[in-house]
Amino acid sequence: MRKDKERDDSDDFGGMSLASMVLMLALVALSRPWETLKHLFKLVLWLGRRLLRLVLFPFRWAALVVWSRRADRRPTFEDFLHGDEEDRDPS
Repeated sequence: MRKDKERDDSDDFGGMSLASMVLMLALVALSRPWETLKHLFKLVLWLGRRLLRLVLFPFRWAALVVWSRRADRRPTFEDFLHGDEEDRDPS
């Protein structure tokens, strides 16, 4: 009985080793430098927008919470006492 050899993990890309795959991708990228730069620029812009959205998320969340609480605010007794004084022009 013949034992089958287990498959090599480094041989996952269509029979090519990982080093050969990296070499082929590098050669393709170097053969078309402007197209490669264009795609890299798109990738960098996409990552930048994604990072900016992630960084700004807590601030947007806080603004939404403050805005929603302000919209639901009922007039207080202080508002009744002062009336429209704050809205009038002091001059």
